[in-house]
Amino acid sequence: MKQKQTILFAFLLLATINTFSQGKKTPYSIGQNVPELGGIIFYLDATGQHGLVCAPQDQSTGSQWHYGAFTNTKSFDSIVGSGKANTSKIIVSQGVKPYAAQLCYDLSLNGFTDWYLPSKEELSLMFTNIGRGAKSPNKEVGNFASDFYWSSTELDLNFAWAQYFLEGNIFTDLKNHECRVRAVRSF
Repeated sequence: MKQKQTILFAFLLLATINTFSQGKKTPYSIGQNVPELGGIIFYLDATGQHGLVCAPQDQSTGSQWHYGAFTNTKSFDSIVGSGKANTSKIIVSQGVKPYAAQLCYDLSLNGFTDWYLPSKEELSLMFTNIGRGAKSPNKEVGNFASDFYWSSTELDLNFAWAQYFLEGNIFTDLKNHECRVRAVRSF
């Protein structure tokens, strides 16, 4: 009898734990500054457990996209999740001198060293979710300047994509022009 009660108790305990874990909500939300994740959350996946954060401040107020060489780095991907691979391609092509992707790649912030230059879509999400394009209460929680920010997505050997954080417009700009830089990382 005691064995049956123990088994029944164990079953009920597991069922209760399972019920609570299924109803558990994520502790994260868009616009939340979470130093344990490295910065400000601007994207969450469907589970709410993984997403993207941006650094709480700019890494540069004016940096070139490349380091003096108009080359095709093959960093054409623009979708969410492609910024890290784009950044690696840029670094392989351009070397270790200071420029937008290298500033992000070298960043050590809040205990993390896996920062990268956001892709075109990742940068756009920053504007619409925590920038001037966001709805209250997340409007402008990202502390962005009303200026141009580089993405890691290039158009061709001369141009790369940048976003204007005053109005949200996305433009191509010459890689030797200076734009602001804001690093991101995934969690």
